[in-house]
Amino acid sequence: MMTATHRNLICDAIEEIASLTSLSQVGASFAVTLAKLGFNSLGINGLPPPEEDADPVILTEIAPNGFRDLYIHERFYAVDHIAAHARTAYEPFRFSEAPYDPRESQPHERFIEALQSFHMGKGVIVPLGRPANIPACVWLAGDNPEMHDDALLATQLISLFTASKVRALSRPRRAGARPGTLTKREREVLQWISVGKTSWEISVISGLSERAINNIIAVAMQKLDAVTRVQAVVNAIRQGEVEL
Repeated sequence: MMTATHRNLICDAIEEIASLTSLSQVGASFAVTLAKLGFNSLGINGLPPPEEDADPVILTEIAPNGFRDLYIHERFYAVDHIAAHARTAYEPFRFSEAPYDPRESQPHERFIEALQSFHMGKGVIVPLGRPANIPACVWLAGDNPEMHDDALLATQLISLFTASKVRALSRPRRAGARPGTLTKREREVLQWISVGKTSWEISVISGLSERAINNIIAVAMQKLDAVTRVQAVVNAIRQGEVEL
């Protein structure tokens, strides 16, 4: 079960960010919230292939002065194994979990050393799927941020909600476009996911089979236009279908 500290952090962040009306306000609030978990740098970025464009599509970014210039000048986009993994991942991962070809360890190590020099050596990627047909993610970094399981779930929920708010402010929803309404059972299952329960644990709680729970989740994800379970929870929160 998620700790009260992390649950309160999520609730406070969602309540504040939901009320904001500009991208700059959202970015500032997101930064203040994630600083409480030890992150000093962050961004919400599209990830075009490096051969097409060295610059990511940046929706919001807070990074140390000089980092972006160095990233481009040193062509780190060509050896950034973290961004490469983010292009194909659907679940959050820590920087240290991003794979790379051992035969190319030297350029990757040079990239990590550069991150460390900017106090960005440890971090988390939260994939966002492919809005506008381009892989996108939230990235967060710091010297020694909280990255245990509770903190990672809190980071994921806050990041997904923030990214959803940023997209809503950038491209307001078309008039008349309405998401699918969830059933009572779908809301219950997503409520349990929001506190970190697995399909098996939810099946024990509800008396349904694990397969039935997975089917319920799949239908809810489709209704909510979500590519991961946690993203479904976040979209449901924005619609008022699920409460934390």
